[in-house]
Amino acid sequence: MTTHVYAGPTVTVAEILQSAPYAVPHPPVRHGDLLTLDTDRYDTVVLIDGAGSPDPPVRHKEIIDVLSRGTRVIGAAGIGALRAAELWPYGMQGVGLVFGMYVQGALDADDEVAPGGPGTVALVDLRWGISNAVADEVLSAADAAALLDVAKGLHHLRRTWPELAAGARELSVGAGRAARTLRRFTDDHPELYGLMRQDALAALGCATHETGPAPLITTPAWLLPRTTHLERWRAAHRPAVAHRHPATVPERDVLRFQQLYAPDFPARWRRFALAGIAGERLRSADRGLVAAALEVAGERGIAPGLLSREAWAYWLTPAELRQNGAEARLLTLLVRSFREAPGSAPFHGVPAGLRGTDRVWADSADVVAAAVAGTADPVPDAEVRGHLEERWRCTGERELTAAARDRGFAGLAEAAEAARLFVRLFVRNEKNAADTGEASLSSTEREG
Repeated sequence: MTTHVYAGPTVTVAEILQSAPYAVPHPPVRHGDLLTLDTDRYDTVVLIDGAGSPDPPVRHKEIIDVLSRGTRVIGAAGIGALRAAELWPYGMQGVGLVFGMYVQGALDADDEVAPGGPGTVALVDLRWGISNAVADEVLSAADAAALLDVAKGLHHLRRTWPELAAGARELSVGAGRAARTLRRFTDDHPELYGLMRQDALAALGCATHETGPAPLITTPAWLLPRTTHLERWRAAHRPAVAHRHPATVPERDVLRFQQLYAPDFPARWRRFALAGIAGERLRSADRGLVAAALEVAGERGIAPGLLSREAWAYWLTPAELRQNGAEARLLTLLVRSFREAPGSAPFHGVPAGLRGTDRVWADSADVVAAAVAGTADPVPDAEVRGHLEERWRCTGERELTAAARDRGFAGLAEAAEAARLFVRLFVRNEKNAADTGEASLSSTEREG
């Protein structure tokens, strides 16, 4: 049972641990952070603050992905309140007044809780302080409206007390006096000003209880379809091997390495593609993989006698067209052209059937870590192409393209871009091997 808390500066790490002693504090949440978590129904994620520009914000699909695992997700104060107001129908739990104001429509702009730099103040906190100052008859309604207009006119990165005072003075002498009065009021009554902080502390208190108020779910998160965007994000952000490498070694890059260099990857891709084509037909009848795939393809008009000469020439090399039989040619075409969904990417995540053994996967992650650490000058296209010709033992545009497609790449350009990261590493390893007289092949290259 782990509670992950993403916050700062609304509450500090010390305040998080004081309220939830066993929590795991994280910096403000940004796109990809939640995809690195391995949570289940016993865990809790608390979202309070989001990272500012230029970091992209956490996406709705990422939160829904966490919810679909049965993980409790609580949102409050900043980006947490905003996302909870948008995702409560799917099970996200909102806490606090900021969340309530978003749900009720009293707040409708991200700018209300946008993160600023040091010394900045959130618009929703100013709004709350101004409202309480009016209720305590410290400010008039007219002065309150003027100050709120000034605050709204400031960019969230420039929304500081000095900027607010300067803007108010430019408006009128009375507004400048009201700004000074508001500042004294908030200093004397922090409990009537720091609304985001109060909501954040309430969310932390809620997280310490094993169960909280049941969320009003209208559509369970697990029922929502997984999108290609989410699968790509997961592959790009999830560490390849937990606790072995940082997030700079994502699953996607490790799979790309195996696509390029694992001797058995074409066989893995062939099984994966044919199973994808066969679909329910393979699972619903007692027939082999090849037979089921050919049967489905034939029903969709993909058969040797129905395909044009141009189609054969696009997917197969001249040698394959001359030497292979009709069924073998068709299977090659099916495997090379297979896509899980419309678009150029043949797959979007890291399918289990393409990963290989645990040992090869871990060794591949080590190679990717070394390649990332050694990244230097850009590699010329000609050098990348020569590298692939040597590794795949083929020459010419047609053979290289065919080899790339046999490994699940959409084409040669995609394979070359993936290989660019590793070319320098292979050159260094080969030089070291020559200097020491030792072989330098990874298990990925040795094993199938």
